[in-house]
Amino acid sequence: MLCFFFPIVCLLFTSTSTAAGVQVRLAGPRSSQCSGRVEIYHSNVWGTVCDDNWDLHDAKVVCRQLGCGAAVKALGSAYFGEGTGTIWLDDVTCSGSETSLTECQHSGFEIHNCNHHEDAGVICLVNLPKPRISIYPAGEVRWGQDVSITCSVSTRDLDGTFILETTSGSFRTTQTSSTNFTTFSILQVTFSDEGTYQCQYKIRNSLQDITSPLSDSIRLSITVRLQQPSISLTSPNRGLAWGPEGVEVTRGNSFVFTCTINSSYHEGRFSLILSGSKIIDTKPVVNLSASFNFPVAEYEHQGNYSCVYEVTLSGQHFSAETALITLMVKLPLLLLVSSAAAGTLVLLLLLLLVVCLVLWRRRRAKHPIICLTAAGACVSNIYTREENEEEGKDYENSDVVCIRKIKEQGGGGEEEEESGGYEQPESDEDHDYENMDSDGNFIKVMEVCRCVEDKREEEDEETSDDENDYVNIDQSL
Repeated sequence: MLCFFFPIVCLLFTSTSTAAGVQVRLAGPRSSQCSGRVEIYHSNVWGTVCDDNWDLHDAKVVCRQLGCGAAVKALGSAYFGEGTGTIWLDDVTCSGSETSLTECQHSGFEIHNCNHHEDAGVICLVNLPKPRISIYPAGEVRWGQDVSITCSVSTRDLDGTFILETTSGSFRTTQTSSTNFTTFSILQVTFSDEGTYQCQYKIRNSLQDITSPLSDSIRLSITVRLQQPSISLTSPNRGLAWGPEGVEVTRGNSFVFTCTINSSYHEGRFSLILSGSKIIDTKPVVNLSASFNFPVAEYEHQGNYSCVYEVTLSGQHFSAETALITLMVKLPLLLLVSSAAAGTLVLLLLLLLVVCLVLWRRRRAKHPIICLTAAGACVSNIYTREENEEEGKDYENSDVVCIRKIKEQGGGGEEEEESGGYEQPESDEDHDYENMDSDGNFIKVMEVCRCVEDKREEEDEETSDDENDYVNIDQSL
């Protein structure tokens, strides 16, 4: 009667199957995929089966024909409601091995002594299909990200329970759904959530729980990908200059290295590294950055600097390093100019000293030596090897002029010897004379030679050359 007034409802709760050319279905308001009132399709008309001699062997054939599991119960007296229309079969007797209900013994089609309040029914175990499983985001999942896993099943047995679990058994959760799918959410995943996941679907009928096979498995892998941090260099007193080889900071000025990173991990620490190995300092990350201050720039601060960001997640360490930045320390501009000027002045003084020394040696080599004696004056020019490189040796100029004045005691006369074109000196005051001995045979002459030069040596300086500047003359008369 219910199906007569509500045909759409009966259609929704009807399961059909075809075997040996005869369709079988389970119908009724409380029917499901594998439980309900038994109906067969014959001569293009759906009709019911009477419950006379109806037992579990008959139910087994129906369950097999529908593709369900084992027969649980063979029900009569319109357990799933009364049908309408034709009653096709009565007194059905099956062995349980038949593939179709019409292969069993029966009274014949439409031969019966029943009414619809005797309609037969069955309850079979449900062979639920294998669920499907999917994960979002698919592929790589970052540490701390939210993950969604969806399970679905193709069945009319709704109001079941979905089960999500790992193959290792370390994780298991359930969720009831009134539809044929549900979604499990795992918030802020960590490395403990890694693993292989599977879905299962379970329903409960009046007899027992029915569970589907396990779905295919999916792998949840968690990774940590750190973006490359950045490094910058500033100077509060503007003592920086960007050159082709790096950043130049003026010696004595302060400078600051700042390390930053764009990351979802707000913890961690920055280390400032010099030349790839020496750790200058380590500071915790505050607002995704850290600063390293240098109050006074010195030459020892020169080198290649980089920042290393480190974070510990679920007991595992991860790090990322910045690009290198080269720091050079230079002299202040005023000191640099002063040093250059002083160097130039010293160079000029050295050059002037060399020129003066060369000129002095040349003048000394060319200057004549004048010897004054009591007997006269001798003038000679002495040249060195530099003045005559062709002969390769020192020589004395032959142009020697000697002027002598001899006073004889007692005679009072003067004897003059002249050579070389020089005239006699008119004065005798500059010479010292000695008197002759008593016999008048000899005249002892004391000669004093004085050498006159443009530059006089100091009086206390004695050299071996002074002996060569004097000439003693013993002349016998």
